[in-house]
Amino acid sequence: MESSTPRQAAKRQNIIDVATEMFLTNGYSGVSVDGIVTNTGGSKRTIYSYFGDKEGLFSATIEHLCAEHVSPLMHMDLKQEPLHKALSVIANVFLDVVLSPRTIALHRIIVAEALRAPEAAKSFFDAAPATAYKCLAEYFTWAEENGLIRPGDANARAKIFLDALTGDLQLRCLLGFAKPPSKLERDHLIAEAISVFVIGLSPV
Repeated sequence: MESSTPRQAAKRQNIIDVATEMFLTNGYSGVSVDGIVTNTGGSKRTIYSYFGDKEGLFSATIEHLCAEHVSPLMHMDLKQEPLHKALSVIANVFLDVVLSPRTIALHRIIVAEALRAPEAAKSFFDAAPATAYKCLAEYFTWAEENGLIRPGDANARAKIFLDALTGDLQLRCLLGFAKPPSKLERDHLIAEAISVFVIGLSPV
């Protein structure tokens, strides 16, 4: 890769921005280096210099999208919150992230290309699901230490709670025959999930 200057960094980021929208719209196979060049006004030489090849550019766009999606999850601090409030906060943020049209589009591409681009797939998993699991598990650990919930496996509990929210809704959106749920539908699902967990985790 060429030495980085502000101008080169801006040019590289512009290529990533353009390629990101193209991959989200057309999928990996529907995007060519020639098409990216046409839309950025650059050259193949520049793209190969920065990214190596189309696969390298794809990986860079995945990293860019993952950073975009993980940001809301990285800034949650659930400690000191009562159980009901903590679950409500993370549930709403998590669903905002995983059910957004851009995340759904990215998820489809990642699943289609996971075997060919395992590092990109891992980046996606580490960005949204794993970050949310970790955040909630840390809260459960803190809550247990402070006697707010009964002892148990914090990591397993985090996965059970968050996966219960996304399973049906996320699959329907990924398959393309359902729109993101309405606020009323989301609120009802979150309330039911929280009710089950609050009852199940309450200290004896």
